[in-house]
Amino acid sequence: MRSWRLAYLNLTRRKVPTAIAFLAIGISVGCSGIIYRLDRLSEERFSHLAHGGDAVVGAKSGSIDILLGSLQLEGDYPGYLPEKLFQSLRQRVPVHFEDGTETRSNSIRSIIPLIFFGKYKDHRVIGTDETFLRRPISEDNLEFAQGRWAAREGEVVLGALVSEAEGLGIGDLVPAQVWTGGEPGVPLPLHVVGIFRPKDTAWDRALYATLPQAKAVLSREMAAAATKSPEKNQSIWNADVLHYFLIYLEPGAFVPLQSLINQRTVGQIIRVSDAKEKLEELTGSGRRLGIFISSLILFLSGLSVAAMMITRFDGMSIQLAVLRAMGYSRMQVASWLLCEGLLLGAFSCVLGATLDALAFSWIRELLGSAFPDPSVLSISIFQSSPIWLISILATLSTVGFPLIRLSRQNIHQSMKGM
Repeated sequence: MRSWRLAYLNLTRRKVPTAIAFLAIGISVGCSGIIYRLDRLSEERFSHLAHGGDAVVGAKSGSIDILLGSLQLEGDYPGYLPEKLFQSLRQRVPVHFEDGTETRSNSIRSIIPLIFFGKYKDHRVIGTDETFLRRPISEDNLEFAQGRWAAREGEVVLGALVSEAEGLGIGDLVPAQVWTGGEPGVPLPLHVVGIFRPKDTAWDRALYATLPQAKAVLSREMAAAATKSPEKNQSIWNADVLHYFLIYLEPGAFVPLQSLINQRTVGQIIRVSDAKEKLEELTGSGRRLGIFISSLILFLSGLSVAAMMITRFDGMSIQLAVLRAMGYSRMQVASWLLCEGLLLGAFSCVLGATLDALAFSWIRELLGSAFPDPSVLSISIFQSSPIWLISILATLSTVGFPLIRLSRQNIHQSMKGM
């Protein structure tokens, strides 16, 4: 009788212990797979941060929020900054404050404006100008795969991922919607005039239009909001606002600019490298905790299965001795035990993978904004394959206990009790 047949018969003959082991391993694999995939998703989420210069200025909200809002295109609708501050920094003219002081910054190599004013599905529509394409560091520049930059109202340039995912090309109409906070609302039809090459960053999943178009949309929205409810007008600067400034600095220029902006304006400047380091520390701690919990779940499951296997095979000493007496060699019996462990591990992994696939989307939805939408960043069930492999190896390792007993077994002594 073949080893697989022996393994199958022995597992089905002891239905209750087999079912308990099957469920224990399967649930452990499912839970560990979900945690592992969430960990991978967290890691992937921040591996595509866009390039945005040495510093970013945004409305006061914290360095991580500004980093994710500007270079990851995530989070809620950001607060406004006065465009006058941006123009003063770009033109290097003195900035006058209410206390009578004035200052200027001559250490800015390039400053790029960004403002969100629309959405197409989960992709943001960004208003900016052509300095977005001409940066001091060439590797940060976006290049055209097709077409040209948006020049007039109603025109838009697509990031590579938007074009690929939505099947859009030059000349197509994009049925975007105005977005100035809350849910997108008024239709905002845009014609595609250009498509960027892929950069494998967050810039790939956005749409780009001109600043005048963004200001026109904001002006209409603010006027409509003021008509309906004057107290809800969103900006004291009307439509002369921006969300972020991406800044390339001369060496040693950050500290003076930080003092200027953080202490004397409504904005906050962050050093991109420092914010990234802080983000990595936060996510790294979470990933380490996730890996520890996954390992602990698998370890406890392995201990339970090992205890069950030892108990089962302690009661099978006579059965093993009979098989040996019938002519089965130690190698054949060992092969049967290994097949039994492999079958148990493999079928448990199928159960665990099924639980993982069914529960992952639900858990991801429960976590809400902690993770981006699946249309923006997805992760395959096969990312859990390391968990499956570890589980099968762990189940096979539990066969080691009866194998040790088998190698030391004296069949004559064992059969005396028959």
